[in-house]
Formats: sequence, structure tokens, C-alpha cells
Amino acid sequence: MAKLAAVQVDLDLNGTAQEAALTGLTFDLRQQVLTAEGLTGSGPQRVQGNYDWTISLEGSWDGASGQADDLLLGLLGSTSGWTDLSPAGTTASPSTPLYDGGVLLGRYTLRASSRSGTKYGATLEGNGALLRAVDLSFVLDSQAFGLLDTNELG
Repeated sequence: MAKLAAVQVDLDLNGTAQEAALTGLTFDLRQQVLTAEGLTGSGPQRVQGNYDWTISLEGSWDGASGQADDLLLGLLGSTSGWTDLSPAGTTASPSTPLYDGGVLLGRYTLRASSRSGTKYGATLEGNGALLRAVDLSFVLDSQAFGLLDTNELG
């Protein structure tokens, strides 16, 4: 059965493109919101805390070198995983950000059936700051200038 990628994203894991076999991707950013209720307040007040992020992947399994199985299992016990995600499937621009950050392998599963071949699922857990980058390149008097603005969330 041929691989049919249905997602239009770019995802690099430790510098190796992974989008060719992806059939699904979920990027989840959660902000901790704490409720602080005092005796003098007129109602609950909310305070933002830390944030957490994950990337969940689904795709067609491939055991070849440099493919998802090889790269994901290489993250077992490692604290040096890195991912670059472009939700638009393009390079950074003012309206298409890139998300970068360190990751740990939280989960890896294989599913096989007679009708759909072998599929994999994985969850990459954010390990530190999530960086959001946009390209602020501009042209002034026929001179091109480039600046990559990187913001650490939080």
C-alpha cells in the first residue's frame, strides 16, 4: 500500500524531515490558569502559570534508517531531541510562524491491520521553552534585509 500523506505541514525531528509519512499531527499548547479566591475579592481572580506543549503524530510506519521508527526510538532515554514545526508547510514569514523546541518521547505505538497496513503514533513532550519564530525580512531602496524574530513563549 502506498503512503498517502494528508497533512500540509513541515516537521523536522533532529534535523530530518518527517512529513512525508504523516497522516495526522496535533500541536497542543496548554497554559496553566490558577484561580485565586480571597476574602476581599468580589469574585474569582485568575493567574497564569507555566505552560506545557506536546506534538502528537500519526503516520505510515517505515522502519528504514532516518524514518520515524528509527528517529523516535532514538529518543528513548535521550534528552537531546529537537523539533521544528511549520504548520503552514512553508518557511517562516510575518504570517507563517515556525515553532521550535526540545522534545522527549512520551509515547510510541504501532498499529497493524489487514486493511490499512502498519501505522505509528507518537507523542513528543516539550522539554523546555517553546520558540516561535517569524521572518521579518523587508526591502528598502532595493536592498534586502533579513531578520528572524524569535520569541520564547512564557
